[in-house]
Amino acid sequence: MKQALMVLDIQNDYLSNQARMPVAKHQIEPILKGINGLIRRAEKSNVPILYIRNEFERKQILSNLLRKFTALKGSKGAEMDKRLLKAEGVYFSKNKADAFSNPSLMKYLNNHGIHELIVTGVFIEGCVTATVEGALARNFAVTVVGDAVAGATDQSKEAALNRLATQDILILSSEQIFESENDQRGI
Repeated sequence: MKQALMVLDIQNDYLSNQARMPVAKHQIEPILKGINGLIRRAEKSNVPILYIRNEFERKQILSNLLRKFTALKGSKGAEMDKRLLKAEGVYFSKNKADAFSNPSLMKYLNNHGIHELIVTGVFIEGCVTATVEGALARNFAVTVVGDAVAGATDQSKEAALNRLATQDILILSSEQIFESENDQRGI
């Protein structure tokens, strides 16, 4: 089954020192390390990398207020975090929690015969969960990388992972993703 690595919302407004809506600070370095390692291994395995980011229109006043004016289209906060490894990949923007709200994503996945998604990113309790549920509703096989997702707090991250664990998905560590056949056989 053909896979793709999804990297959700690794943007300045969630991870930088000036973040308007930050994830838990102590989760930032581990998530970046996990995702960057996955990106390197995805490249070696010829697995497509899908970079997805929020880009909210300035005219969405009420929802922008609720989101603390994060990731406004064209703003520094909407830019991908500079610490994120930028490999050859495809970029998709979204303005809702579920990445599938951008019809170009589904078109790309269909055109490339991708049926399995490996999901990483922020916020596990928001956009990651919404995207996972969107993928499941479209019959994708889904793996969430537990050490490559972050949340507002440890408690919200743990609660979201526990909820997702009750669905038809895998939750694995970054070391378990893209293992070579030799690793799987114990050679």
